[in-house]
Amino acid sequence: MDKSRKKKANYNTEILIELQNKYGFGRDYILKSIKGERIGTVPIKIQEEYKALLSASNQAIKNQINEL
Repeated sequence: MDKSRKKKANYNTEILIELQNKYGFGRDYILKSIKGERIGTVPIKIQEEYKALLSASNQAIKNQINEL
C-alpha cells in the first residue's frame, strides 16, 4: 500500500444533513467549509458548529456507555 496516500476522513452524516438544512448549502460546500477549503464568515461558522456538534455527540455516546 502506498504510504503517501491520505486517509479519507469520515464525517458525521447526521450533522452534515442538519448543517445543510440550516444553511441551505449542498453537501460539497459544507464539507469544504469543515475542511477549511472555503473562506468567509459562514464557512467559519459551519466549521465551528460542526466541531461543537461532533463533540456533543461524542460526549452523549460516552455518557450512554457509562450508564450501561
